Order: sequence, then structure tokens, then C-alpha cells
Amino acid sequence: MKNRRHTRRELLKTLGLTSIAGAAMSAGVDAQQQGRGGRGGGRQPAQFSGVVTPSPTAVPGGKPLLTLYSISLQWADYDEAADTAAKAGWPAIGWTVRGGGHVLPENVTRDLPKAVAAAKKAGLQVPIIITPVRDAETQYAEAYLDTMSKLGLRYYQAPTLAQYDYTKDLQPQLDVWKPKIEALARLNEKYGTTAVYHVEGGAGNIGGGAWDLWLAVKDFDTRYVGMDYDLGHATMKGGPEWWESIRFAHRNILSIASKDIRWAKKSDPPQGPRRSDPSDDWPWTAEYVVPGTGMVNFKAAFQYMKAIGFAGSFVHYSEYFVNVPGATQPVSLLRPNVPKEVPKDLYIRSLRRDFDFYKQMLADAGF
Repeated sequence: MKNRRHTRRELLKTLGLTSIAGAAMSAGVDAQQQGRGGRGGGRQPAQFSGVVTPSPTAVPGGKPLLTLYSISLQWADYDEAADTAAKAGWPAIGWTVRGGGHVLPENVTRDLPKAVAAAKKAGLQVPIIITPVRDAETQYAEAYLDTMSKLGLRYYQAPTLAQYDYTKDLQPQLDVWKPKIEALARLNEKYGTTAVYHVEGGAGNIGGGAWDLWLAVKDFDTRYVGMDYDLGHATMKGGPEWWESIRFAHRNILSIASKDIRWAKKSDPPQGPRRSDPSDDWPWTAEYVVPGTGMVNFKAAFQYMKAIGFAGSFVHYSEYFVNVPGATQPVSLLRPNVPKEVPKDLYIRSLRRDFDFYKQMLADAGF
């Protein structure tokens, strides 16, 4: 199950990160010295250097691949969806290949090649697909992996493992998944594919806190199993402590998902789709907002990606509301009805704005 890696120094030297790692020691000491004194020793600021090991996705000159999640394009067929993504500036698309998605599970052998061909026709890459495959027993699992292998696709997003039963101890509920993940890893080895489990911060989700998902997958070979670290959900669950969880998990993170959130009173006018957690009578809720307007620290996230050499897919969810001329209420872009509810030109402008925001984040981080 253990990852096969080059030595730390070899990879750091290849990626030009040796100086970063070397500077870390003095930076860490300085931060500790500055933090001493006062009650509790103070709180250190986020550090962007000092990475001990690079990302498993790191390649010389690599950078995150900005990828549009196709759930917001499900009003369109393969060709129109791919063409729309390309017109909005996105270089890659992550097809939904699951129930209610662009490709249905029972049709994966027939229809996934069509979706990939449409993406290539529009000049888009397909670095990842979104699937229901969480273990080797998932229906159509081998059809998914065999089709992916034949198409030259490697990475697929796996969904939440299960729900915690809060009436029982939680650790055994997490541990029960390790042999299931191991069986899926063996299947991925057979087909040359890789499962990346999604950090989904809904109430009770196993792995929703990022740290617990890391505990489940950390000992597996990243050629076959890893994490899809969702910045929005990690912030929703842990607030600023996402900074610790991503540093623990970075050697197992193979893709990063993107949405912005903010905490709001349930009595406030909503700015985006909401998710209540942990209970109905709790007055606060998390709501999705336009990237760059919420609580997710994208600046720190991209700087950290640069520090570890992350070059996997960066999957964007357009999960927020937009104001539509003539509409009485804002409309969600997660599953928009285009052009009936959202004019296509407004939809494309929204996706272009999101792409430009992340592109600027890449530039600001030095990619």
C-alpha cells in the first residue's frame, strides 16, 4: 500500500524546491520565536515555505490545470457543453459520469468516448471524470475503469464513503473502509486508473473534514488512490484550520476542488445555495458565493500549491447565484436552465469571470 517515491532531495532538486525546504528551517524557527510569549504563545501566520515533500502530481514547470466541472453544463449535450466551456476560457472539463450526469453509469462504455471526443474537438483536456465508484463492488465499476483505460484517462473522482452513525464510536466506522479502498486500489492497478476521494463537507459525511479522509487513504499508493481536496468544504468544516489539514494531506492530494463559501445567519437574504450543519435549529449556515467573495483563502491555497509543485486538476464548481434581468430572485448556476432561466451569454460571462479569477490567482502565486 505504501507510495513509491524518489528520495526527498531528488524530487526537491528536480522541482527547484531545495531552497524552499532549506529556508523552511529558519522560517520555522523565526516563527516559533516570534510566537513565544504572551498567553498561549500567540498564533503563527500561514507559512508558504518549508514544504518537506512535494506533491505527488509535481512535474518540472507544471501548474494546476483549471478544470470546469460539467454539472453546471448539463442543460447541454456533449458538443455544446464542451464548446461553452471553451468559449468561457476553460482549458479542461471534468465530465459528470454518474446518475443524472452527462454520461449515465449504464451507458459509460458507449457514451464516455463520445464525451471525450467532444471535449477534444473543442480543444479541451479531460483530466478527471466524476463518478459514483467508491469501491470495487460499485455497479459498473470495471466498465468505468476499462473504458477509462482505453481512452487514456487516469483520474476519477470517487464520492463520499458513507455517513457516520453518531450513536456509535466513529473510528471503527472509518476503519471499515480501509480494506474496501485496498480492493479498489488493486482494481485500479489492473486498469492503470486512480480514484480520488472527494472531500464533501455535508453533515455526517465520512471524510467531510478532510483530516478523516486522509486517515483512510494516507497509506495507499498514490498511483491508485488519493484525495480530491475541496477547499470550500474543508473551510466549511474547519475554518482557517484547512491550512493544517492540507499540509498533513498534501502527499495524498491528487486533485483540488474549488468553491467559495461564507457563514451566514439563516435569517439573512441568501447569496447562494445553502447547507445547514449540524442541525436544523442551529441559526448559522454555510452558503456558496462567487469565488473570491467568501471565506476561502485562495491566495494562501495557490501559494501553497506553488510551494509543493501541485500540477493536478483544479476543478471549479460554479455553485452560487446570479442576478438575471427580469427575474424576481437570483438563480443558481449549479444546475442552471440555459437559456430558459439564464441567458447563455450571461452564463458564459459568469464562467469567464470565474476562470479569470483563478487565472489571476495562478499568476499571483508565481505559476
